[in-house]
Amino acid sequence: MSFTINDFTGADTQVKFTLDDAIAGAGKVQFKVDYLSTGKNTLADIRGVFFNILDNTLLSGLQVSGKDITASKFGPAGEVETVGSSNNNLNGNGKNGQNLFDAGVEIGQEGIADGKGDIQSTIFTLSHTSKALTLAQFSQQSFGVRLMSVGSATSREDSSKLKGTAPYYVPSPPPPAKVPEPTTTVALGLFALGGLKVAKKKTQAPASITVS
Repeated sequence: MSFTINDFTGADTQVKFTLDDAIAGAGKVQFKVDYLSTGKNTLADIRGVFFNILDNTLLSGLQVSGKDITASKFGPAGEVETVGSSNNNLNGNGKNGQNLFDAGVEIGQEGIADGKGDIQSTIFTLSHTSKALTLAQFSQQSFGVRLMSVGSATSREDSSKLKGTAPYYVPSPPPPAKVPEPTTTVALGLFALGGLKVAKKKTQAPASITVS
């Protein structure tokens, strides 16, 4: 499942999400979050990722893992607008309205000096202590991202808050059953017929011999 979200306040920015429930293993969903260069804003530091989940009863058992994760918050449902540091938030009434989520994940640390952050792409895995997660849990759900240090190689003074909605998820149909080619079917039939004739010969009683 791939989709992009756009800024509702701050600098002109765009972020791409790619969710996969096969790469990370059964019952897990991998999140790949990439900043997309937009106009003059070629660089940005991803600081927070926010999202909703279809079944809110799963929030208490969610777990997240990834090398860039520094904090996480799961629930209360529809009340999460900040995670980690206080300014790592999506508060405010932008053009998309109130920005509250079910969960939030903090990425890296604030600031790009001294190697603290400057993360333009990150990957983390979401799992549950007792339930299997699939992409269906994120179908048509809201997603958000907090960006800091937005700009170019010469100036990184802007910031941005983004929000968008994942597309409707349609599971892939199972692969069709393989049907043998006609020539293969004929060959299998002849092989079976030949085997049957051999079996009959082996079980046939020997002819009797009369001695005078």
